[in-house]
Amino acid sequence: MEYFGEAVILCGGKSRRMDFDKSFVKIHGRYMMEIIYEKLSHCFNRVKLCADSQERLSVFGLEIIEDIVKDRIGPSAGIYSALSQAATKYVFVAACDMPLINIAHIQFMQRLLEEHRYLPEALIPQNGEYIEPLYSFYSAGLAKKFAAEIKQGNYKIHDILNKCDVLYFAEKYSKMFDENLAMFTNINYITDLEKLL
Repeated sequence: MEYFGEAVILCGGKSRRMDFDKSFVKIHGRYMMEIIYEKLSHCFNRVKLCADSQERLSVFGLEIIEDIVKDRIGPSAGIYSALSQAATKYVFVAACDMPLINIAHIQFMQRLLEEHRYLPEALIPQNGEYIEPLYSFYSAGLAKKFAAEIKQGNYKIHDILNKCDVLYFAEKYSKMFDENLAMFTNINYITDLEKLL
């Protein structure tokens, strides 16, 4: 099994803070989803979308995997689904509302996993006192752990990660690629989109 080569864009959010489905946000005439997909395609052989249904995102003409858990429990279900069908040891998981992802930064993350002999179950960047679990690498082997936690009603990513062997790296390393950490920018509100434009 190869170590890298697969990325999954999570598109299962309810977009409560937007007036419409974030998967269909456009930036300068292009779907934000397509921008993210194109960037990830530069360093991953396979990029897939993960959503609650195939039909909702069929307009993009991209490969889609459906959530195994249909109860709208949040991103932990998307991560579980992505890891369950993984063909590589690690899967890079990104949110569908992060159009400024940084390819050089992601490649740096890959090198960190190489230096740690591919032993961590996840590699997650820190952002101040927060972490970025939807801009991270996860080992396919975590699928069983996610499944067990979800079955027990534990849907919070942070709680699940506390039970995993996670390699966190300080934001100072991310700032080597962008002092403003723009790669972690989320488009949650219309005002976020307006600011970006």
